[in-house]
Amino acid sequence: MTGFKLRMQTPRVLMPGRSASDEAMDLVIEPGRRTVLMGRSGAGKTLLARLALGQLPRSPVRVEGQVELYRADDRCMINLADYPFGSTVPDLAALRGLELSFVPQGGRENLVPGWSVRDHFDALLPAGAGAGGAGLEAALASMEALGVEPSADNLSAVATGLSEGMIRRILVALAMAQGAQVLVVDEPTTGLDPASRDAFRELLETRMLGSGAGVLLITHDVELAIQLGGETLLVDHGTVVARTEDLAQGEGAFAPFIAAMQTGEGVLW
Repeated sequence: MTGFKLRMQTPRVLMPGRSASDEAMDLVIEPGRRTVLMGRSGAGKTLLARLALGQLPRSPVRVEGQVELYRADDRCMINLADYPFGSTVPDLAALRGLELSFVPQGGRENLVPGWSVRDHFDALLPAGAGAGGAGLEAALASMEALGVEPSADNLSAVATGLSEGMIRRILVALAMAQGAQVLVVDEPTTGLDPASRDAFRELLETRMLGSGAGVLLITHDVELAIQLGGETLLVDHGTVVARTEDLAQGEGAFAPFIAAMQTGEGVLW
C-alpha cells in the first residue's frame, strides 16, 4: 500500500451571490489522520471534500487554491483554478481506490435497484476478484467488521430492500473493501433514528478507525465529531474559516455554530 499526503492550501469554492470569507485555512488528508468538516447546510462542506477526490462542482462556481500532493516518492502541485467547473482533476481522481474511498451521503439511492449485496461487491472489485481470492476475502471481512454477517442470505439479499442502518454499513463496507487508506464519509448519521445513530458512532470508533485508516468526516452531528476527535474544521461559504483540536470546548467561531445545531437552526442555512 503506497503512502500519500494531500494538503489543500487555502481552498475556496466561490458560490454566486455569496461573499467569500477573508480568511481561508488549509485542509490536510493523510492515513491515520482524523479530520471533521462541520458547518451549516449549504456551507460547502461536501464541495470541499469532493475537491480532494478531483471532482469540481458542476454548477458555475469558481474554485481557488493549491493542492500539494505527495504520493509514494512523487510530489506535484495542482492549481484548482486551472480547471473549469464540472471537470475532473486527473492527479486527484487517481487517488480513488487504494488511497481514498468515498462513502456518499444517503442510503438506498446510492445502490443499484435489484442488485444483491454480492452484485455490488462484484462490480466494485477488480475483474475476477468476485469469484474468489484476496479481493473477495477483503470484502467479506469488511462486512463482518461492520457487524454484518457475510452469510449467503445477507449476500444474496436485494441491497435496496435492507434497513437504512444496514445500508449505511454496506456502503461503508463497499468503501473499505478496496483497502483505502482514507475514508471520506459524508453525513453518515443524517436521517437515522437515535439508536441507529448511536450504533454508527460506535461503528466509526471501533471498526473504521480501528483499521488504521484515516477519516475525513463531513457531519452536522456534534456528538459524532467530538467522539471522533482529531481536528475539526468549520466551513463557511465554501471556505475553511476556523479549526480546533477540542470541539467539546466550543470556543471561538465554533460556539455559535454548536448553539445553532443544538436548537436545530444549523440545518436551515
